[in-house]
This record gives sequence, C-alpha cells and structure tokens, in this order.
Amino acid sequence: MAIPTPDVSGSEAPALEVQTQVEEAGTWAKKVAITVPAKEIAKIYDGVVGELAGNLRLPGFRPGKVPRAYAEKKFKDDIVKQVKSDVVERAFRAALEREKLDVVGLPDLDPEQIQVERDKDLRFDVQVEVKPTFELGNYKGLAVEQEEVEIFDEEIDQQLKAVAERFAEQSDAPADAGVQDRDIVSGVLKYAVDGQLVHTEEDARLMVMNGHTLGAWAHLGDKWLMGAKAGESRKIENVALSEGFPQEALRGKQAVLEAEVKKIQRPVSPPIDDALAAKLGQKDLATLKDRIKEELRDHLAKQVRKKARDELVEQVLKATTFELPKRLTETYTQRVAQGGAQMLAQMGVDSDALAARKDELMQRAVKDAEDELRKFFVLDALSVKEGLKVEDEEVDEEIVKQARSRGMRAADLFERLEHEGGIEQLRQDLQTKKAMDYLEEQAEIKVVPRKKPDLTQSHEHCDHDHGHCDHDHGHDHSHEAPAPDAGGSKGS
Repeated sequence: MAIPTPDVSGSEAPALEVQTQVEEAGTWAKKVAITVPAKEIAKIYDGVVGELAGNLRLPGFRPGKVPRAYAEKKFKDDIVKQVKSDVVERAFRAALEREKLDVVGLPDLDPEQIQVERDKDLRFDVQVEVKPTFELGNYKGLAVEQEEVEIFDEEIDQQLKAVAERFAEQSDAPADAGVQDRDIVSGVLKYAVDGQLVHTEEDARLMVMNGHTLGAWAHLGDKWLMGAKAGESRKIENVALSEGFPQEALRGKQAVLEAEVKKIQRPVSPPIDDALAAKLGQKDLATLKDRIKEELRDHLAKQVRKKARDELVEQVLKATTFELPKRLTETYTQRVAQGGAQMLAQMGVDSDALAARKDELMQRAVKDAEDELRKFFVLDALSVKEGLKVEDEEVDEEIVKQARSRGMRAADLFERLEHEGGIEQLRQDLQTKKAMDYLEEQAEIKVVPRKKPDLTQSHEHCDHDHGHCDHDHGHDHSHEAPAPDAGGSKGS
C-alpha cells in the first residue's frame, strides 16, 4: 500500500527561511503556523520575473531583452500565481524540516485563501497529521504453524479437468435434459414492465454459470433456469433492468422476464490423455501431470508462507494498540471504497447494484483501510526500531527485476514509475517486505502436515496453460463479486 505523504525532498530549490509555531489539533494532528519574511518573498518574486523576462520573445524586443517592468505589468497574474506556488511549497517543506514533523497524508491547506504580496510578510496555517507513536508489542520469537508443501492427487485431477474444460466443445444436450451449470440456453427472452411487453429477443443466448445467469439485461441467479427443459417457459419477477438496457428510460425499473427454452447446449470436454497433453505442448499425460504438480507446488509454497507471515503480523497487531490519524483514515477509506467500486464495475456490476450495496461496501472499505493502515504503521515502527532501511540500490534492483519480467527496459519502467509517483510505492513495498522478512526470521515456525483441501469450494474453471490456478482452493470466496456476463454489456 502507498500512504500519501507530502513531497519534501523533490524540489531542488533550497528551503526558505521561515518562522513556525506548532499547536496540537487532535490525535496525531498538528496546526502549523508558518511565517515567511518579506525579504524571502521578494527574492522569489524577483527570480520569477527575471526568468520570465529572459525567456520572453516579443515583437520589438531582442531575445532576452524584454524589460522586467514590462513583463511584470503584462503577466502580473501569472507571476503572482507562480510566486505563491513556489513560496507555499518551499515554506511548507522548510516548516516540516524545522519542526522535524514526520507527516503522513496530505496537508489540509487551501491555496486560494493565501494572498502573496512582494513586500509583505506572509503568514498562513496548515494542518497536518503525523505518524503515530506507540509501544510496539512483542515481535520476536512468535510461534506460528506452517503447513507442509504437499500436493494431493485429487488436486492434480481437478486441474486436469480444468485444463480439459478449456478445450470443451458445445454439444446439444439430450432431448429430456434440464438446464444445469455451464449450459448455454437458446430461446426467446421477453421483458415486461408494468404489465406491458417492452423488449423481445428472439435469439437470446443465456449461460448459467457459478450461481448466475449471464447474458440478460439484469443481474440474475441461476435458480430461474436451472432444470428447465427444451420447450418449457420460465418467468422471474421483480428484476431491476441494468444500465445497458436498450430503452434508457426503463433502466433501473422493475421488470418481469420470461424465457422460452428452445435449445440447450452443454460443453463436452475431450478425454484426459496424451492427445490433450500434446495440445498444451507437453510430451504426454505423465509429463503434463508433473508440470501441473510443479506449478501447484510453487503456488502452494508461496501461499503457505504468506499465510504464516500474515499470522505473525496479526499477532503483533493484537499486541499493539494505538489510534489512527483520523483524516488519513478517512482519505484512505475513500480510496479503498472507490477502488472496490471500480473493480466491481469492471466485472459487470451495474450502478444500480453498486448503489444497493453502498453501505455494505463502505463498511468493508472502512475495515480494510484500518487494517492496512495499522499494518503499515506497525511494520514501519518495527523497521525503525531494528534499523531496517531500503537503500536506493535495492529500489534500482527491484526495478530491473520487474522490467525483465515485463520484457521492457529498466530505464523506461523507472521513467513510468517516476511519472506516476510509483517510486515511493515501490520503496514502501520493499520496506514492508523487509520488515516481514525480519518477523519471519525471528519467529518459531512449526511445520505441520497439510490438510486435504475441500475442492468442492474451489473455482469451477481455471484458465491457465498447464492447469495451474492462482486461486486459494478451499478458501471461501462468498465475499467476491458476481461473475461478469458473457457478452460484457448485459448484467448477470
């Protein structure tokens, strides 16, 4: 995670001479009164005017010879704007350095309320929040169990099945078959609002998958069509039409949907044999199984280590109590909430469904944000106490590593990260990793036999070249968003 902080080191210009006064303004909050002497403002003002006059190209004047008074009069508003920007940024940086404030979050400051004049002292207030200080709970010699990295035959079989499903071909279901999961239903789909037929699709194609019906202009569960046979009609009431419904005025309205099933198709997977392995570029089925086992083992090794490390962090968090900075928490919560909403929207959840889940999503965002912030501050405090630092060379090495994995030049990746403000995010990620490495090194880890996972709770389909699935098999995914629709524009 990246905790937003003011940039107090990026400017090449020296910090200004300032006077400061700090007052308490709440938990971890400070009110900083900053005074900039008129002589400092005059220096910046004259510098901005001189640079502008030197760069101007105006008719009747030689390059670089535009009179300063002329430039100052003609571009007064632009000059004042630039001076104010420079003064406020440099004065704020100087105040933080002078008072040795370890600020987190962005400052509460309204530049529009600040008026700068060349020959007058400038005084303005800014509110900031600082890193919490607290007594760090015990973090050495913590006990944690870590499962053996053992892959069961059932997991390999499941992945082979998932691989075979990638090559499945649609085939007509038996005449007396009822709709089941992963079937495609072809037929007529009618939409009615207030008893009036408003839309008909003569060649609708609906897919039933993982508890959802995909392909309709609404978010639907699978109970509606499950078990229906060819020639049968099914009706569902009180369904909200999605944002993509063709008639804009009816979007969000409650509707009745009726489907007349004409044909049912279901995927038929090829045999799991040497021929399937050959399609994946493997010598034979035995080789494919070995490859799957190797990939599952690599994935599981990362998974069990992460679980153990997370448990260690959780033990330290439980032993460490402190309040979070209020404004930072609110800001970060909004960021988490927006990110979650954007992810759900990309997955096909329409705005009406998001609005209906607003309170639920916000409650989750509050918890997630607070958990992440507490973890950040605790691991940061651990790093400070143990003198764990991320050197510039380590950041460079990580950029080179990531660039190689992406198939791009390290210089290009560095430029992109610098432009997007990602260097600090990368540094924080490395700092977090270094602190967690230390926790792990100091812990008493007991390796225990791995329990067989409940494969009935895993995903129905994993789309990887060699059967490897980057999902936590056996993990409860009930909190995740509904699957997106097959067409990308209709609801599920």
